[in-house]
Amino acid sequence: MHWKLPTWLRRLFFAHRNGSSQHGAGHYEAVFLAAQARSILWGLRPSSLSLLPVRYASPSTIAAIRWQLHRAVGHLSEDVVASHRFGITAAVRTMLEAELKVPLAYTLGYIRQNGRRLCCTPIAGLEQMLRTGIAPGARISLHAWLTLPSLEVIDVSFWALFPDLGCADEREMRSLFMHPDQMQGRSYHPQWVGDGFVRRIGVLKEYEGW
Repeated sequence: MHWKLPTWLRRLFFAHRNGSSQHGAGHYEAVFLAAQARSILWGLRPSSLSLLPVRYASPSTIAAIRWQLHRAVGHLSEDVVASHRFGITAAVRTMLEAELKVPLAYTLGYIRQNGRRLCCTPIAGLEQMLRTGIAPGARISLHAWLTLPSLEVIDVSFWALFPDLGCADEREMRSLFMHPDQMQGRSYHPQWVGDGFVRRIGVLKEYEGW
């Protein structure tokens, strides 16, 4: 079905399989576009995102995002944030889009930190879930975050899922708002764009003020 993709997107999707740099914005852009292409191939209708050479994270925007998250989900316990990360990330997306006045792409994938892969399920395993489904109540090894047009990442649940691995500022803010080029020892690896994957396999619980 790859023939249905535009030539430029098909080239990026298949070029990534041959390997690329593992860190920074160049790598993140390549795997993000590959994840978007994969989501299109599976009929998951990912949101479009026009990439822009800008940066949105500043002391004022970081403070604004922190306040919005504190107001919306600051009362939630660490365990709730970790176990409902898919729904919470989806719920805060619209709120943060209004605050930043830019579209945010719901992004699913894994994280590499200090050589460890976290929340990582190989693509073959994820695609099998789409084919056959998963058992009710099953937990999957997958993470969710938001991607800005600048490729900056907003992660609202890593601090709760891995409290011993998050930096002090991340734990205090209960979120991460950073560009891939600025990350030390951590990299994000998109596998799907949009919430279509978690909706289809049935693990996206809508946020209802838990």
